[in-house]
Amino acid sequence: MSYNLYLDESKMSGNNIGGYSVAGVIIEEGTQLYNVRKELGRVKSEIWSSKFGYGKSKQIVFHEAEIRSHRGATLARKPEYSAFRKAKNVRTAVNGIGNIVKKFNLPILGVVEDQKAIEEAYKTKRDSHTSYYLALEQIIENYCYFLKNKHSVGRIICESRRNKDGSVLDQRVRKMYMKILVHGTLRYSASDLQDCLKDIIFIQKQENEAGLQIADFIPRPFLINYFKIEQTKPSIYQILRKARYDGGIGAKYGASKFGICIYN
Repeated sequence: MSYNLYLDESKMSGNNIGGYSVAGVIIEEGTQLYNVRKELGRVKSEIWSSKFGYGKSKQIVFHEAEIRSHRGATLARKPEYSAFRKAKNVRTAVNGIGNIVKKFNLPILGVVEDQKAIEEAYKTKRDSHTSYYLALEQIIENYCYFLKNKHSVGRIICESRRNKDGSVLDQRVRKMYMKILVHGTLRYSASDLQDCLKDIIFIQKQENEAGLQIADFIPRPFLINYFKIEQTKPSIYQILRKARYDGGIGAKYGASKFGICIYN
């Protein structure tokens, strides 16, 4: 048995707010991953099959920010996103993601960091690099806890940020990953981590990987909730909240320890 942890990130700034989140979803390889991909294709077909047919519809990539904005530059690059001018199609897409998480009982892992609070408390400067490292270390620790409970192994899959200038950002994340695997974490030795984790890989958005498209919808709702901002409608936050991995000890105590960890 093997699992994939698909990760994405989100940040929030303004009005004395500085927040950063890395979070994602665990999907078992094999039958579960196949069924998740099939269900995501079905959701897309609800939106586009009448225009493009099922085959082309399932090849269209979901991106939450553009689904919710569907304006100007987005439509110039993705004319098919004009479908999201209809609120009904936005609901189909967003709620479709939430229903997949719920239907397949997909565990959520992640970290929310209040960068401003940490800067003030510890007299230091936080940026995306330092915040990502902190999040990745905690996520790796909790992912290994999950894998040990399942007597299994897994890999981490991130969206590639390769561009015309190369893959510097991907290489930076890989270096973080390797550093954590060499040094271990507070609770796990390097050998513990290496026994659990197979690799970290980077997949570009246009490859249409279902797990990454689901992960794209996960970090921001937790950031919004932390800063007590009203969730963007339609919202799947309550579904995601209930899906936080609880480590087998129950949501009351486990979800904030093993699921979504808060640093402030």
